[in-house]
This record gives sequence, structure tokens and C-alpha cells, in this order.
Amino acid sequence: MCQCRPLQKFGPYAKYIPKESVALEKFLADQAAVQSIPTEAPGWVYNKTAADLFRNRIVSDSRYVNGNFLVTQGNVVKKVLKTYGKKPKIVKVPSDVLRGFPKESPFKNKRFNTCSVVGNGGILTGSGCGKEIDASEFVFRFNMAPMYEEYLEDIGQKTNLITINPSMIRYRYNYGGTRKVTVKTINVRALMSDLSVYGDSYLWIWAFETATNADHAFKAQQALQGNSARNQVILPYPRVTGSMKSFWKNNGIRAQKASSGLLFVGLATQICEEVHLYGFWPFHSDRNNRRLTEHYYDNAFATKFHRISDEFRQLQHLHNTGVLRLTTHECQ
Repeated sequence: MCQCRPLQKFGPYAKYIPKESVALEKFLADQAAVQSIPTEAPGWVYNKTAADLFRNRIVSDSRYVNGNFLVTQGNVVKKVLKTYGKKPKIVKVPSDVLRGFPKESPFKNKRFNTCSVVGNGGILTGSGCGKEIDASEFVFRFNMAPMYEEYLEDIGQKTNLITINPSMIRYRYNYGGTRKVTVKTINVRALMSDLSVYGDSYLWIWAFETATNADHAFKAQQALQGNSARNQVILPYPRVTGSMKSFWKNNGIRAQKASSGLLFVGLATQICEEVHLYGFWPFHSDRNNRRLTEHYYDNAFATKFHRISDEFRQLQHLHNTGVLRLTTHECQ
């Protein structure tokens, strides 16, 4: 349990400020932990054979390969979908929500040459990776991460897809916070204002772990569509997300569930030839003993649901075998 001070507002973002004693303890522990983490193999070279093998393993169902991993008007049978959480439930899809889904996946048969998948780790601070990130053909970002001017040199500005968790819809963009989410209770003006920094990027919502999450996603889609938002809401097909979670569980991730960042690594390989990762570093110390925050924009600790160090080792393995490139240092 994180011993944190109350939430502090920073623009539209809530910042968790841990006590200095807790933050220092984390830094010192991570200094020691980093010493046991092997460095990534130098001179990275893309290995297409290994990458194709990984692509085929992580999304093995032929119905969802080649970018067909989204909910569309064509793959919702009888207006119902099934959640993939511990207690799967049938979710009814209202007709107006169904009409808001794309007719087919916008990523169908797409293959971008290079993609940047930008995590939110504090390792980005001072990295100067912004230009390198923006040079990619397609850029993924997570959890409505702040894009303030002071960060852009390190994180870049280009965004083609931004994710949001259903809990953020309820607690950040729903009037009254814990009240039931409806189309009318969503503060769509605030949501659209925050989305404006990401341009006309896709808005990806992790919708189908629970029926409640699905309901929040549907309401957000309806609210944005009703206000002519620039951002198209897209939802991952539940069976795809569930199978990827199982894949990682069977491949060394001991946590209760894989992080959204790790799940997106697998999805990115489906539509990108080369996948370059930035901001994926789970420690509060870098290899030079520089003290880091949890994220480039705040110091909220990772939840107990994720074992990020396990995930990092998996990413290192994928880097060392040429499947993807993991950047954990300053950019040139």
C-alpha cells in the first residue's frame, strides 16, 4: 500500500505525491535492484524471423490477425459480447453504440514500417527522445498522459493512438465521481479538452474486462460521438485481449494481470514492422544511479496488480532477440 499524501490537482491531472521517506526508500532499493539487471544487447538489429514468430504466437486466432483485433460492426454477433475477466458475463451492445463502431478495423491489413510505443516511465525525463519518437510512422501513448510543453523534448508530440482506462471515465470525467456513469453525467467538455492535445488520434478504451467497464466505454463513445469529437473510439475485441493475457501468464508474468503497456506491445507487433519502446523502465534509479520518478509526470507507484520487473525482463528478452527495440538510455 502506497503511503501517499492526498491527491493534488495539476491542471486536469491528479498527482499522487508520496512521502519523501517512502520515495527515498524506493530509490535506494531500486539502486541495488538495477545492479542485478543485465544490460540490453548493444547494436540492436531487427530480426524479422523472430518478430514474425512472436506475432503469430501472441495472436494465434486467424480471425484477429492482420490488424483485425478491434470490435467492429461486422464481428458483433446478435448484439452481444462476452467479457474476459474472472467472471465472464454477456454484455448487450445497444444499437446506437454498435453503429458507432467502425465497419471494419482501420488497421486491417496495415503494416507501418516503424512504431513508437511510449510508456510513461520516469526514465523519459531528460532523455531527449522526443524527436526520435516523433520520427516513427505511428505513435502509441497510454492513459491520457500529460503532454505539457515542458515534457515534449523528452516524450515527443506526435500521437496516433491514446488509451484511457474505464476507471478514468468514472472518476475523472464523470460529474460526481462515484455516481453511475451515463451519457449525461460525463463531462464531455473536459474530456474533449484533454483529448485535444492528441489531435485526431484514435481513443482506445480497455472495455471488456468487466461489464461495468464495457458500460463506461459505451457511454464515453456515445458522449463523444454526440458532440462530434475528432477522436474515433475503438475497443479491443475481448477474446483477443483475454488470449494475450493468457499468453503472458504462460510466459513468465506472475502478476494478477499484465499491464496495458505489455498488452500493447503484442498488439503493436500486429500492425508494425519495427516496434520501438520508450519509457518502459520500472525502477526509480537508472544505471547511473540517477534518481527517477515512477512516471515522467508524477511519482504514483505501480499497483499491486502488476509485476513490472517481470514484464521488463520479458521486454529485454524481446529486445535481445531482435523482436523489438527497447530504449533505456538517452537518445542521440
